[in-house]
Amino acid sequence: MTASEKVAVKSAQKASFGKVFAVQIAAYVVLVVLALIPGISYGNAEEPAIVSFTVVASVAMIALLAVFNPFRDGVAGHAISVIAGLLSVVCATTMMLGRAIFPAGLGDEDTFWMQEGWIAGVGGLLILLIVVSFGRQMARENRTHLIRSLSHNVVEGVAMIGSAGWCFLSTLLPIRSGENAASTDYSSTTAWAVAVIVALLLIIALDACSYWWNRDADPDPQSKNPWIGIALLPVMISGIVVGIASYATVMF
Repeated sequence: MTASEKVAVKSAQKASFGKVFAVQIAAYVVLVVLALIPGISYGNAEEPAIVSFTVVASVAMIALLAVFNPFRDGVAGHAISVIAGLLSVVCATTMMLGRAIFPAGLGDEDTFWMQEGWIAGVGGLLILLIVVSFGRQMARENRTHLIRSLSHNVVEGVAMIGSAGWCFLSTLLPIRSGENAASTDYSSTTAWAVAVIVALLLIIALDACSYWWNRDADPDPQSKNPWIGIALLPVMISGIVVGIASYATVMF
């Protein structure tokens, strides 16, 4: 490929920040709309777990980032990240991990918050992501661009894992009340307000960073519309902020 052809490909991969921002706004609108729909309850009839329909958007973002991927970490790196993201969704929507880590009766509590199980799962997934990504790089015979490949794999994995945090968005919206594993049962209005404000500020900061990410991006030449993946990155990473904020509202 000649120098002029490389420039042409790079220009085609780029998009104005206006387009990037539009994709982000559309993603947030979809997430909020889905969060406003009553979720699916299961488990204990008196204290059911509730799975928000935002899980659909979380999985969709994982799929979109896999298709419009801006990272240079190869097919194996993409696969590792997608698997980690889907496991994070499982942790956010089921009680299996939470029941294993927070058994009934522990500390005079007969239940646990789903956010606890998800955060524990995220911690384990992040550790595995780093170990697997590092081991994969060490197994390469030709370790060119090692730091770039490793960092791209880790950042992609963090985004995929964080996407599941949006499953808890409905708990930050004062749209219903009740006591259940993922409800909007606020013990402190102040804690809720602080958590929401801090989350909004961090989300805005991540969206602002995407301006520089889009400007300085150097995606794989084979990538198709990688700017869409760049647009989704701050939205997906913000899922971690949403999950932690949701946990704060039910614990304080």
